[in-house]
Amino acid sequence: MLTSAMLSDVLNALKDSIVDKVVVVGEDPQVQQLAETFSAVYLCANRVNLNSAIEKATSFCVQKGAGAVLVLPADIPLVKAKEIDRIIKLAKGVYPVVVLSPSKDCGTNALYQSPPKLIPACFGPKSFLAHIRSAYGRGVSARLYSSTGLAADIDSAEDLNIIFNIPNKTECRKVLERIAQDNQKQRNF
Repeated sequence: MLTSAMLSDVLNALKDSIVDKVVVVGEDPQVQQLAETFSAVYLCANRVNLNSAIEKATSFCVQKGAGAVLVLPADIPLVKAKEIDRIIKLAKGVYPVVVLSPSKDCGTNALYQSPPKLIPACFGPKSFLAHIRSAYGRGVSARLYSSTGLAADIDSAEDLNIIFNIPNKTECRKVLERIAQDNQKQRNF
């Protein structure tokens, strides 16, 4: 439920943004159904690791004629359409360009590339620095975009407190509130 709620929040932000097409990569029939609900293309990851799945999706986008690609993880429920738009607008007038948005723990929560495939995906611990090094090592202009909504990814139980500490009306928060209410009811018995 929580994963679906977070993905719904990200897909809602993308739907309201200037992004043209959305591709969701996963291995779960529920994720596929959710992607289709948002009119997104679904690609089955076939049990590959995260970075291989991102590379597969990027190749798919290039085959379909994409001139730029934005990668967002599903665990950033606080992201807003205006933040996505700002990332894309930050890249305007610079070519080739990579725009990166860090997570609170130095991971990467947004990777925009125009054109696609300028640098390889290397998501994981400390990936923000790895992406910057990769861009500079290839002589590609790297721009940075930081925001609370993009920095707040959900990697641990402690991260869930962020959802409650920042006012929001996300699907993720609704699920967490239901879980909290159910737990409270069980304690009262």
